[in-house]
Amino acid sequence: MRLDQFQELLQSLSPIEFEKFVADLLRRSGRFTDIHLVGVGAIDRGVDVEAHEYDPMLGRPRRWVFQIKKTRVVGPDVARYMYAIAHEALQEGPTQVVLVAAGTVSRSAREILSRTGIQVWDSQKLAELASPDLVAEWFASESGVVTQDVDVSQKALAFVSALDSIVPGEKGWSSYQRLIADILEFLFCPPLELPRYELSDADARNRRDIIFENPSGDGFWSQLRGDYSAFYVVVDAKNYAKPVPKRAVLDIAHYLKPYGVGMFALLISRREPSSGAAHASREQWIGGKKMIVHLGDAGMKEMLDLKTRGGEPSEVIRRRIADFRMSL
Repeated sequence: MRLDQFQELLQSLSPIEFEKFVADLLRRSGRFTDIHLVGVGAIDRGVDVEAHEYDPMLGRPRRWVFQIKKTRVVGPDVARYMYAIAHEALQEGPTQVVLVAAGTVSRSAREILSRTGIQVWDSQKLAELASPDLVAEWFASESGVVTQDVDVSQKALAFVSALDSIVPGEKGWSSYQRLIADILEFLFCPPLELPRYELSDADARNRRDIIFENPSGDGFWSQLRGDYSAFYVVVDAKNYAKPVPKRAVLDIAHYLKPYGVGMFALLISRREPSSGAAHASREQWIGGKKMIVHLGDAGMKEMLDLKTRGGEPSEVIRRRIADFRMSL
């Protein structure tokens, strides 16, 4: 069984079933005692499962508390929420706090959690901890052995290394553009069609760096086509050493037409946008219903990390759109 298949099995569980699955996993591990679900079926108070593990440094059992999320991706908002859970749990003595997710935990969320010592058990970690017998019993699987796609992991790591190797600036623009196209193809094709490069309008004035046709009939990309007329996904890759300027937003906005490629674009650069570019993006959305999503190196690496962990890289784009619209 592949990691992505295991993740889909976890997603098939109801939230309460997933909590019970985690509790069962803890019981069968042999590490923990006094395992019990906290408030199953009641209002979520932040702790879903409690357990104890003997700590030789303390000379007595250490309390473990588990906050369990049956979601595909955990973002930084949930990570910040975990601060309060950890603070309250530590008031009762030495406690290890664990965030358990049925899907993946974003890179930014992991960084927040690591600063407070909160452990992360995502679907990849659960696959390592779950015995074949447990998986087979819960999901009636012929084989409970879970494997990760090594080729996907190695390719994602190679892309991260290649991204780091390109020096920002005019000299590396061509290599950067090709790399961004390759990364997006790796992440999103299918359901998107293979990219087409440096196309021009009929009058040859407006050049688009990269375009992906979006024929998806369901899921995130289908939603984008319905919400933002994203019949095509326009991508402009800028290898700027400085934050992307306002001019870059205005340039890509010229490409977006409801009777043409649609009204959705990704503006990808090495850093987050300047204040002028962010303001221009708001103006293009409010005044023209053109959705331009900014992604920097951090966003690209987060999508590759999600791909490696069997998650949905498009969740990074979804979250950027949600953050943008809720800020207006």
